[in-house]
Amino acid sequence: MGLARRAPLWSLLIAAAALDAAERVELTVAAVTGADWRVAGLTLSIELSGDGLAGELAVQEIALPGAGLSFADTRVRCGRLELSGAGMACRDALVSFALPGAERQAVPAELTYARHAATLDFVLRGVALAGGELDVRGSASPTAVRASLVATSLDLARLPPLVEPFVAGLAAFDPAGTADLRAAIDLRAGELARLDLSGGVYAASFSNEAGTIVAADADAALELHATRSGDGWAFEATLDGNAGEAYVEPVYMNFAETPLRFSVRGATAAGRRAAALDSLALALGSAVTVTGGLDVTFPGDDGPRVSGAIRLEDTDLDALYSGLLQVFAAGTLFGDLDAGGTVSGTVRLSDNAVGGVELYLDDVFLDDRAGRISVAGLEGELHWPGPDGEPADAPATVLAWDAASAYRVPFGAGSVRLRLGGNDVELLAPVRVPTMGGAVRIEQLAVTDFGEADASGVLDAALEPIQLGQLAAAFGWPAFSGTLSGRLPLMRYDGGVMTLGGSLTARAFDGDIEIANLRLEEPFGLAPRLAGDVRLRNLDLELVTNTLSFGLIQGRLSGDVTGLQLVGWRPVAMDLHLYTPPGDRSRKRISQRAVENLASVGGGGAAGALSSGFMKFFEVFAYEEIGLRCVLANGICEMSGAGPAGRDELGGGYYIVKGKGLPRIDVVGYQDRVSSASLVSQLENILASGTPVVR
Repeated sequence: MGLARRAPLWSLLIAAAALDAAERVELTVAAVTGADWRVAGLTLSIELSGDGLAGELAVQEIALPGAGLSFADTRVRCGRLELSGAGMACRDALVSFALPGAERQAVPAELTYARHAATLDFVLRGVALAGGELDVRGSASPTAVRASLVATSLDLARLPPLVEPFVAGLAAFDPAGTADLRAAIDLRAGELARLDLSGGVYAASFSNEAGTIVAADADAALELHATRSGDGWAFEATLDGNAGEAYVEPVYMNFAETPLRFSVRGATAAGRRAAALDSLALALGSAVTVTGGLDVTFPGDDGPRVSGAIRLEDTDLDALYSGLLQVFAAGTLFGDLDAGGTVSGTVRLSDNAVGGVELYLDDVFLDDRAGRISVAGLEGELHWPGPDGEPADAPATVLAWDAASAYRVPFGAGSVRLRLGGNDVELLAPVRVPTMGGAVRIEQLAVTDFGEADASGVLDAALEPIQLGQLAAAFGWPAFSGTLSGRLPLMRYDGGVMTLGGSLTARAFDGDIEIANLRLEEPFGLAPRLAGDVRLRNLDLELVTNTLSFGLIQGRLSGDVTGLQLVGWRPVAMDLHLYTPPGDRSRKRISQRAVENLASVGGGGAAGALSSGFMKFFEVFAYEEIGLRCVLANGICEMSGAGPAGRDELGGGYYIVKGKGLPRIDVVGYQDRVSSASLVSQLENILASGTPVVR
């Protein structure tokens, strides 16, 4: 202890107490200092009464310079003062003081000073603090201050001004809620050297300005042990949350659905801008268990940056995906999934991004809620060395599944061996996947920069004959007959565009179908764009119309669709031309229902004539030629047919069906321009009802 300006403090006190003749003694001391504290402007009054000694100590300032704390005008009233050569005891005390940012208050206390040890033991009870109460017990010496605190019903919104010297920046989080806390603190040289803290927070909410660290209505229990180590801290902490929500970018947690238990051991660097979490464990309910070690930095208001490795124990994929992974996948093909099964392995993080993965999958299912992809019964192991890794650095990825689908196309069981590295994927062995009565055989597959704007790849594959009926059902089309087969001649994907190096041919409806110049943009986006040309040759119209429930038409049909463009699988441009093949010598017949439906498509005549006169007695008519053309652009179809039909009372028109023989029936179209939406709706109504719709 330092000295008073004239004499040691306790020498003066003992001398004053020895003056039996005096009823009141008053002493003043300019200042008393310790290594980490300073007391200035002391005035001590001692009174002698029939009950013994009583006293009052007035202090102008108590300062803890290292902690930035200062208390002005503190008074201690001792109801019973005991003085001896060993020291002083202040019994039945009442301490009057003001905490920073709070009103003045007086609380009961006990003070005992041991002269030889130069220590002051103190007890304060019922201190009003942040809307709650605080009991303090401790000891102060020339070199240290140690105290234990018990606080109940603290209002978190009123805490920041009180703890700002110890936890800088807390006010910026705008906290709310209540807390009960127990703490033991050790101050040395005016700075906090050790902190032991336990307690709970209730309905707690807070947020930083950037919104990267947020909690709402959270109930949590906390235990923390921290010791200063050089310019940083070594610490151990546990956190249990069972109500409310929290978001620490990029992880969101709902404690009510999946209670949290988090434990960590680590150390902070100087300035508290970085922390090494040497050992951590995170459990979300009973479904997710994560262990590992991480390095965390706090570069600024944009939130923490995390690197390191975490280990997944046998973990429920649903809880893992919804609780931790979904936020990483936002905006990708895997951003909105139903998931299940069990997964284990290691995930490496680099600056908040996934830097490498080793996963082991057991009975996993993934189902995209947008209907784009799904897989069931997925088993195997996945090895990805990260975005900067080389394929040669990772073992082969081996996966097998029971069933899958892509854009509503179903696939059967299969397995695959892949090499993953960086953003590259390479097929290590040919694979055959059953689908729609046939199969897809993949001989070669290589993709580079997968998921990037400049991704590219090649695919060498073939289709074993698949059933067109199943393909049509997958896309919600009318049931077709026939098969689709052929080779996909080196399909390429580059810059979000997929192209074929040749044509895909199919045999259907006893005719030939060829698809050429195929181009698919953004196949994994929300609105894929498909372009190409389709060539139809000598299709059996009876098979086609029976399939479509359009009404009977016998004969052959050819057609060309050039400049076809689909956006989101809906046509936006094309030149569609359907016609009777030149030189067709097949039997050509058309039923009343087919006539009516064709007439309704072209907005033309003939339909009315079928319901009156002798024509109504005929079910089938002969025809010479069928023709229909739609040039679609800007939502409008420019319509034409098998040639001009001349003018009549309805005006000029074009033949859709040119009749032949007796009774002769012609179907003439009069609408030159038709909204593509109206045309598609008309066709959908005809195909859905199986009955004619006449306008």
